[in-house]
Amino acid sequence: MFRTFLRRLWANVGTVLLAFALAFAVWISAVVAADPNEQRDYPKPLTLEIRGQNPSIILLGNLPQQVSVRLSAPVSLWEQLSGETDALTAFIDLGGLEAGDHTLPVQIDSDLSPLRVVQVLPNEVTLELQPRAVREFTITPQVEGEPALGFQAGELLIDPEMATVTGPQSLLLQVAEVIAPLNVAEATEPIVREVELQAVDLDGNVLSGLTIEPSVVAVDLSIRQAGGYRTVAVRVETIGQPASGYRVTNIAVTPTVVVLFSTDQQLIDSLPGFVSTLGVDLTNIQNDLETRLSLALPEGVILVGDEQSVEVVIGVAPIESSVLVTFQVEVVGLATGFESQLSPQTVSVVISGPLSVLQGLGPNDMRFFVRVTGLPAGVHLLEPQAEILREDLQVLSITPSSIEVVISRSQTQ
Repeated sequence: MFRTFLRRLWANVGTVLLAFALAFAVWISAVVAADPNEQRDYPKPLTLEIRGQNPSIILLGNLPQQVSVRLSAPVSLWEQLSGETDALTAFIDLGGLEAGDHTLPVQIDSDLSPLRVVQVLPNEVTLELQPRAVREFTITPQVEGEPALGFQAGELLIDPEMATVTGPQSLLLQVAEVIAPLNVAEATEPIVREVELQAVDLDGNVLSGLTIEPSVVAVDLSIRQAGGYRTVAVRVETIGQPASGYRVTNIAVTPTVVVLFSTDQQLIDSLPGFVSTLGVDLTNIQNDLETRLSLALPEGVILVGDEQSVEVVIGVAPIESSVLVTFQVEVVGLATGFESQLSPQTVSVVISGPLSVLQGLGPNDMRFFVRVTGLPAGVHLLEPQAEILREDLQVLSITPSSIEVVISRSQTQ
């Protein structure tokens, strides 16, 4: 009986398989009808990843950063895709590739199914692979511009002195040197700063696409006065006093410092740290005074520059109460074992305040000083500072605006 059943089943196996196929097709149709497929653009561009890159190979070429994808998926899956931020990944695979030109397909990864990639834009990318090269260079300083008139550049130090350049072999072969560009135009003080390095070719063109390590270096360039030159402050010399009931409110000079020159080095070195203007007469004036004054220069000393005078502006106003007083300048912060010399040793100060206070003004009311804390031995031009010991006094102006301070080691050591 069982054998009879098997013979009948075998005789009708085609009919059975057809019945199963029809049933499966009906089931698929029902599923598709309930959740039909739709083609849509993925709601956001995909960032293009690079996989399998050999560390000894560098990729060249302008690859797209993002790609657009069109998918076919059931409506229910589109709802899930719209909420996922990383449901798909776009990538190109560099695994096993050697140096040379390559055209690679853009591939899409996804953990969701069922979906089908209909279109990728772009669907492939063209790139070049080159061997990664490394070379060490001595850093070359590239000084641009000239220091201010009367100054010259001295020793230049770079730290570190070597740099390592990494990049595609063909590009690295174009590197002639690694430079540290430094602009010294109109410099009057030593330059200490960090400078970004550049790789350049034989024509001086800056090359991009390379990595320089370190990318910046510390540069220290000394700037010193040239022989025969001297930078000094300008002090305005005044004669007389304003009219009764009026006061000087301010004395300003432009420029505040000037450069002098002499072919006699001994003469230029013997000058004080300031130069005076010819006297300006304030006798009985009642209004502000603006004028240009020549400098009282020793014979054999000239003023450097096209302009041979300075602009002086003197403010005059009805007296509230102010006086023009000369104060001794002190030195603050001088290190042990050092001594200092000031030129000039005094400053002319316009002070305002109650007349009764001004009439009895003394050294206990205010003091003037230059701070030399941390300064090395040498010549320095410093701005005098005021310490007012009474709240009812105010300093309106100080001339000269700079004091020459010469710091040297004590001779008693």
